[in-house]
Amino acid sequence: MKKISSLILLLWSGSLMASPIVFNFSSPSFSGIGQSSHYLTIENLEKSRKQAILDKADAEQRRLDNELKNTAIEIFRKNLETLFYSTLATQIIDNVFGVKDDQQNDGETTIDGYKIVWTSTDEYGDDDGVGIIITNVATGEVIYNYGFPYQEEPPADD
Repeated sequence: MKKISSLILLLWSGSLMASPIVFNFSSPSFSGIGQSSHYLTIENLEKSRKQAILDKADAEQRRLDNELKNTAIEIFRKNLETLFYSTLATQIIDNVFGVKDDQQNDGETTIDGYKIVWTSTDEYGDDDGVGIIITNVATGEVIYNYGFPYQEEPPADD
């Protein structure tokens, strides 16, 4: 019985066939299978990393700029500048609508590259009695052109 099983095993093993051992790379860079999508993935990763670095640098720059803008001296300067412009606007209004002897019907001033010109007809009830024109000195472009009515009624004498 041993001989028969050995003989059957010998005959059967002769009919077996083996395939050759073939090595395949699993990386698309070496095998070429899925290579284009692999390269696109790598490119997208590199691009998003570079963009994240740029965004982080921009955010840091904005933080530093805001920090410089909010120093005590910078806040003081902004407040002083606001008060200066407010006082200047009040003076222009006083010139246009002031008392007869103290009134200035027209004038101009230049502030930070902008020329401000005001005119007044000095006529009560005039719908276009006051005009203010703000012009960019460098370009000559008119930025604002306002027309306001002059006082509707003369002030009451006390």
